[in-house]
Amino acid sequence: MINLQPTGEKQKLGVVILVEDITEQKVLERSKDEFLSIASHELRTPLTAIRGNASLIKKYYGDKLPNSDTVEMIDDIHGSAVRLIDIVNDFLDASSLEQGKMHMTPEIFLPSEVIQDVVHDLNAWAESKEVGLIIDPSVSTTTNVTADKHRIKQVLYNLIGNSVKFTNEGTVTIAATQDQVKVNVRVIDTGKGVPAESQKMLFRKFQQAGSNLLTRDNTNGTGLGLYISKLIIEQSGGKIKLESSEQGKGSTFVFSLPRTDAKPAEQEPAQ
Repeated sequence: MINLQPTGEKQKLGVVILVEDITEQKVLERSKDEFLSIASHELRTPLTAIRGNASLIKKYYGDKLPNSDTVEMIDDIHGSAVRLIDIVNDFLDASSLEQGKMHMTPEIFLPSEVIQDVVHDLNAWAESKEVGLIIDPSVSTTTNVTADKHRIKQVLYNLIGNSVKFTNEGTVTIAATQDQVKVNVRVIDTGKGVPAESQKMLFRKFQQAGSNLLTRDNTNGTGLGLYISKLIIEQSGGKIKLESSEQGKGSTFVFSLPRTDAKPAEQEPAQ
């Protein structure tokens, strides 16, 4: 507080300190996270049974099903169960990463190994959309990185899968560069691009790359893919971002991982 003296001079009379008890808020947040985690675990078991039984019905009783409508219903049950399991897994991954409970197993590997595996798995889907999946020669020139190989694959599935999803025709190219401390992997597509108003929100929880921030496209997943990817990359000592995007021309996402042979003093701190 400041008091103005008759002479015009300012004189401090005291200090106001505001103290807010946020204990209850923290307890509520933790309870919410624990509830989502427990609920997700409990949902996964019956959903896995539904998916498995639908597959078995088609495998062993497919020729006994009365008509094509019944077959289509079984396919819908199986497809819906798979989608729900994916949603549950996303919730569990996000919760584990946020709470620091996800077990990471760092190992040494070449980025080209996981890139080739992911492209091989997604290639048939990309071809069905008339989208070319291209591995740039630069990928084979990178050195070893140290990270959890399984989780980096998960990041690549998210990035490359998103690029294929939002590209109706054209190409999705995976390229790489490196410097003395890190390897940079880029996913470059010729798709729809990300609207300017959505770009700053991309890596936030439940945010999707649609043109309307208030409208969700149910075919585009939970909106957790990029958020989970960000947490994985940052906990691996790297960074991830949307490097560039232009509507109607495509987008470029890039993430970095620490080189195995980089000296500890040279490595950049994760942000």
